[in-house]
Amino acid sequence: MPPPPKRGGGAGLVIGLIGGGVAVLVIIAVVVLIVANGGGKSPEEKLTAAASNMDTADVVQLKGTFGGSDTLRGELNVTKGGRAMGPVSWNGDQVTVLSADGKLFVKADKSYWTRQISATDDPFFLTTGEQWGRLGDDELDLDFKTQLSPSALASKIRSARTSSVKPIETTWQGQKALKFSTFSSTLYITDDDDSKLLRYEATTPRVAVDVTPKDSGDASTVISNMRTNMGELKDSFNGEARPTVDEWKRGGCNGNSGCTVEAKIRPPYDVEKPVTIDVRFRITASTLTGRDLGNCTTRITITGTDSQWASCRVTSAAWTSWAKATGGTFYKHAQYKVIGATSSEVQALQNGLDSE
Repeated sequence: MPPPPKRGGGAGLVIGLIGGGVAVLVIIAVVVLIVANGGGKSPEEKLTAAASNMDTADVVQLKGTFGGSDTLRGELNVTKGGRAMGPVSWNGDQVTVLSADGKLFVKADKSYWTRQISATDDPFFLTTGEQWGRLGDDELDLDFKTQLSPSALASKIRSARTSSVKPIETTWQGQKALKFSTFSSTLYITDDDDSKLLRYEATTPRVAVDVTPKDSGDASTVISNMRTNMGELKDSFNGEARPTVDEWKRGGCNGNSGCTVEAKIRPPYDVEKPVTIDVRFRITASTLTGRDLGNCTTRITITGTDSQWASCRVTSAAWTSWAKATGGTFYKHAQYKVIGATSSEVQALQNGLDSE
């Protein structure tokens, strides 16, 4: 009788005799099935990673479109404190926007401000270059701190985890991405374990922007540049404030040496007090559009709602010549430059950056 076969691992051989002694070789194979497991984080975990990465950013760069009826197109850097600045096209005009602490400033050329101010006379304070002017904070239907700051975007990312709609595998700007859609927004994040937000689109507020978180070095540069621009606001004007003359004072213009012009100025109703105003008085001969006889400028600061007197003296060769030659009827005009930001307001804006 032959010895039993030896046992081994893996595949084995079994030899047996059937019938007339014919040896039959039976091969038994042991098959090992290996199921590959891709591993990695789930889409929800990738959203969590993207939110955490956004939370750590000091500044986020947003490039695209912002706003509803008044649409901005361009690039804005938004700090964690909700301060925003950058070059944009605003309804076709190329401007720089600075929004900080509830105040909105725009840097633009003379043609833009001439249209914004809509004065009957050419505003005396406008120059040929770009200037900072202040607009009402309701000119933009955006609250950068609560809607587009790094922490606000992180919150939007976390909210996407509750969506019942499954993410779509796609690409954005050449990167593999996951697209998440909710009732009010669409987000693209990188399709990797250390995920980052690539794009954010929303209906409230209406935005569609590519997103780039800034590292600490780039963020410091952005904040330093913002501080410098805030320093320029000491020369800004309020493009929407409209003071008026409450009362003209008679007299003061009886000689040919000059004319003292005095008027009671009513402050604009929609600006914070105290408000500083440069008042330019101008005189024309015979008619409202007559020969220019000269001007003078004075500065007043109004602390409350009551009107305040402003005065200065016009001394010019044109006045002297006209008064000596013919004299007669003349008309007084008043123009205003309402200061956009006082020294204390500029200091407060810059101090606010210390917390960034």
